[in-house]
Amino acid sequence: MLQRLGPHLRGLFVALHLIAITMMAIPAPVGGMSRSTWKDPTVQTEFQVWAQRFTDWGHPISTAELEDELWDFARSYIAIRNKALRPFRPYYTYTGSTQSWRMFVAPHRYPARLEIAVEEPDGWRTVYRARDPELGWMGRVLDHDRMRSTIFRFAWKPYRRQYEQFCDWLAPYAARDFPEAPRARVMFKKYRTLSPQEVRASESPDETVILVRTLDLGAHR
Repeated sequence: MLQRLGPHLRGLFVALHLIAITMMAIPAPVGGMSRSTWKDPTVQTEFQVWAQRFTDWGHPISTAELEDELWDFARSYIAIRNKALRPFRPYYTYTGSTQSWRMFVAPHRYPARLEIAVEEPDGWRTVYRARDPELGWMGRVLDHDRMRSTIFRFAWKPYRRQYEQFCDWLAPYAARDFPEAPRARVMFKKYRTLSPQEVRASESPDETVILVRTLDLGAHR
């Protein structure tokens, strides 16, 4: 009896597994449902582009109207999706098959770059700048692919607490490697990515400091 049922049970399990994984993989703005996050220049640029496209296609709509309509749709969509996934949650947890990140939906035109500086008698000296081969303190760790994906989040408002924890984690290493420095500074600078023409013209982007925290290194010695 069990031998006859075995293939059918395996087939049923495979079918249920495929349904569960497919439902989890359906695109959704999980982790992005924050109006403050939607005010980021990169997101606003996408709204502007799509509002103009809809207008050109004969469906006039302003950027603000498109944002509000998408917000209402996303909230309803997420609520329905959560109900649909609820029966499968134990299976996702048991098998470790949750989808904790999303694929990129658009180029990040206004990224933020991490910089770290230490205080010296003649002022602040930058010791780390993301992906700068000349300023690579802790670069072996900070430039690692997995670390970069984590650091990327710190510049977004929902991750301010994690940014503070990151700074606290860095402080003992800075105190060890720069024994004469009384303080260190951890900051993010936001900028607009350059166009191909601007790159060919050797232009530099205008940067704005969006996050900065000064660390007392003496407390870690």
